[in-house]
Amino acid sequence: MQGSEYDNVVWDTKVSGDHEANGTGVGGRAGSGADESDEHSMNGKTGGVGFDVAYSGEATASAGRGSFSVGESSSRAVHRAADEPIPDVETEVTVDQPRKEGEGTNNPYVTYLVTTSRTNRATREIRRYALRRRFQDFAWLHEQLSKQFVAFVIPPLPGRHRLEYLTGDRFSEEFVGRRKHGLERFLRRVLLHPSLRASHHVTVFLEAKDWSSEYEAKQPKSENSGVLDSLGDTLMNTFSKVRKRDERFVEMRETVARLEDNLTRTQKLYLQVTKRQQDLQQAYEGLGTGLIDLGDIETGMTLGLVEAGNALKAHHVALKQLAEQTEDLFLGEIEEYILYCEAYLEMLKERDNKQAEFEDLTEYLQQTAAERDRLTNYQSAVGVTAVTNFIKGKVRDLRGVDPAVSRQQRIEKLAERIVELESAVDSSREGLEMFSDLMIEDYDVFGHIKQHDFKRAFSALATSHIVFYSRAVDIWKSVIPELEKLPVD
Repeated sequence: MQGSEYDNVVWDTKVSGDHEANGTGVGGRAGSGADESDEHSMNGKTGGVGFDVAYSGEATASAGRGSFSVGESSSRAVHRAADEPIPDVETEVTVDQPRKEGEGTNNPYVTYLVTTSRTNRATREIRRYALRRRFQDFAWLHEQLSKQFVAFVIPPLPGRHRLEYLTGDRFSEEFVGRRKHGLERFLRRVLLHPSLRASHHVTVFLEAKDWSSEYEAKQPKSENSGVLDSLGDTLMNTFSKVRKRDERFVEMRETVARLEDNLTRTQKLYLQVTKRQQDLQQAYEGLGTGLIDLGDIETGMTLGLVEAGNALKAHHVALKQLAEQTEDLFLGEIEEYILYCEAYLEMLKERDNKQAEFEDLTEYLQQTAAERDRLTNYQSAVGVTAVTNFIKGKVRDLRGVDPAVSRQQRIEKLAERIVELESAVDSSREGLEMFSDLMIEDYDVFGHIKQHDFKRAFSALATSHIVFYSRAVDIWKSVIPELEKLPVD
């Protein structure tokens, strides 16, 4: 595998107008000590795709480079990385030149060259960084963003659970090339999101020169005390159901579920197309070989038959390239958006849990207040409460407790509990409202990103077919002159 002049190099370059001053520092290292199953790469078959993300201005797409510019939108303060407004900065990032590291060791992995250029539109000052990152580093960024933006669905990383992990092909050029493009798409979606791109974690990932120290300093510490609490929340939410559903999120769930269903069906059908293309590849190659062999027998038509056989074989190669390109640039996007939909459905479940918790607390508060009012007004209990109070009364009689004193003590305890519950209900309501508002905001951004990605995916699908059929026309046009030379009585 080939290295690069940019390996382990960080540019901190400033450009103003036509004048440029360069400063070069030592590049960051890829993280170490990771599970080898998380890190892979090798030189891919295609070059990196660049994209621009601007913090203001209209959304644009520049042809041929996958470039994007998006405007800054408002976001809730709790989900912003900083209080100060984001400067008018245009960011271009490419993920390219995958390279296998640790050859001959027990834990080989792959690094990718992540090149970032930030341009201040007002001053035209440019800062550039070229740093190697491994898959685990991308996973770290995804994890940190998930913790910082708990009500946002973080764009998915390319899937880990693929057949290549079982067959041992996870370092193959084809697999690594697909993963490289998936990582580019992940960064593009992060940078298109107005809140995610403002996160300090994104800045660290793109610009940190000493990555190992930055990475280790930000590793999450285990908190054993939270295990039982989380388990308790899980059990409580398992048996709680939302009583009054918010129509906004009912519609969101139905829309995402339909999108996932359509994407899954599209993926399945196009995989069938790909399978048939693979069968055709073999058929074209075999037919080409057959015509060439036939040319050895039909000596008077040898040149024409050989030319036709070679054309069939060239058609086989073009069809193979078409299948590879569509699998990488089209099916890769479809697969990631299926994961995107799954993540949104899980986030909607999390919101339902918060609403169920709010409704349970509200009901408990109402029951507690009703019990206090009953005791205050000397009313008799009914149903299960009556049986419970009867048993408790008999126990107090056996202990010689004065009923009047006992009633007053119970009223005071219930009053204290009501105060606590009112605070808990208010806190739960505020949390639910904030979570809901942020989900709606994030869903709007998701729609904006989806438009960019679908435009890119279907444009890539169309372009790959145009290229294929153009090549097919050229291939078969080259056969005609030889066939016209054949003598015909």
